[in-house]
Amino acid sequence: MDEARLWALIEEPGEREPLITRGEARAAVQLLQYLAEQSGPGADVAAELAGALAQRVPAE
Repeated sequence: MDEARLWALIEEPGEREPLITRGEARAAVQLLQYLAEQSGPGADVAAELAGALAQRVPAE
């Protein structure tokens, strides 16, 4: 996994797209949080993305 490429994708400007349901988004946040806790390759990217998505997903 190329962590620099992941950061570049996250930081790439562009329009937002409605691609997933709220439930799928919540599951993705939980999965990213889990990956961030594992402290493996990409953990920092997973934590950043989880935080960014969690701010946009409405509370249950």
